[in-house]
Amino acid sequence: MSRYLHGLGWGVVALAAAVALVSLRPPLTMQPFVAQVVALRTFMTLGWGLLGLLLLATALLRRRLARSRAGRASSSSRAGLRTGALGLVLVLVALAHGGVLLGRGMSLGPLETSDTSSDTPSDKAAFTVMSLNTEREDAPVQAVAETARAVQADVVVLPETTAAYGEELAGLLRGAAGELTVYTAVSPPYGWNDEDGDGADDDSGAHHGIDPVRATTVLVSERLGGYRQTEGVAGAGRGMVVLEPVDGSGPVITGVHTYPPVPGLMGEWRSSLTTVAGLCQDPPEGLVMVGDFNATRDHALLRDLHACASAGEQAGVGGLATWPTHTGTRLLGATIDHVLVDASAWVGQSGEVLTLPQTDHRAVVVRLGKA
Repeated sequence: MSRYLHGLGWGVVALAAAVALVSLRPPLTMQPFVAQVVALRTFMTLGWGLLGLLLLATALLRRRLARSRAGRASSSSRAGLRTGALGLVLVLVALAHGGVLLGRGMSLGPLETSDTSSDTPSDKAAFTVMSLNTEREDAPVQAVAETARAVQADVVVLPETTAAYGEELAGLLRGAAGELTVYTAVSPPYGWNDEDGDGADDDSGAHHGIDPVRATTVLVSERLGGYRQTEGVAGAGRGMVVLEPVDGSGPVITGVHTYPPVPGLMGEWRSSLTTVAGLCQDPPEGLVMVGDFNATRDHALLRDLHACASAGEQAGVGGLATWPTHTGTRLLGATIDHVLVDASAWVGQSGEVLTLPQTDHRAVVVRLGKA
């Protein structure tokens, strides 16, 4: 009986260790529950680490107690062995999770901005992109303007934001950032079918009380030249803004916001993320795709970026949490807001993740330069 219990104990240890090891690169990341858990690598780093240290401390305590009671009997040498072995595995797993995050970038320093006085109006060799989900426009527009002005943003991508909010923001930034043109795309209500072809995907509804969650708004500085808005890819989620440079030179700017992986929308989340991530398989030359992807680099569809690169990771901030803000720190949460670029055209030079009031997302700011 004792041998059976001994074997059972090691079986439990092996199972727990296997679960921890699988968490490093789990399968089924696009399925319910796993999709939510895999996004929280920072919490797994902390959780596995604390649990591992607790188990190691418990094993050490048990070993000392056993030795004090039984002298140096052989049984005392095995006390706490299983607990200690599991604790060691969990600590190593936590270190591996932390290594992944450090590799993606955990820089808490300020953005390295350029001397704008030396930039010519047509200089497109380097520019700054800022992304912020305003949480249905709850983020005060004045706070967004102050942040965009401080980081010298040339492109501002705002998921869950209508054209009216964008126009107000452009007005506040006028002068400091020159003239900014506002572009908006509005997705139809969930489950809506355009049988009469009334064009609900454009921004015509932005001033008629639409839910901001359906809108994505992008502001572009005149420094990057003229842009024209083209139709976004169907099935990309909640408003995709696609902007092409009129003169054919410069970044192709795409603002995105996929559906979230929540009950009732898992299929739509997978479909919209597949559509958005698919743009990186053969991206338009100079692509800069920015916004709320509602997925981390640990989800299967973003593990391989094909011809794209994560500019946030290149800039050293790709491991910082962009959601939710209520954790109180950029070191805990999920990195679901991204700046993905055509790897042959652009590279992230510096970056910063910033907390603004009254929104559950943090702003992602990346300075891009020629690759």
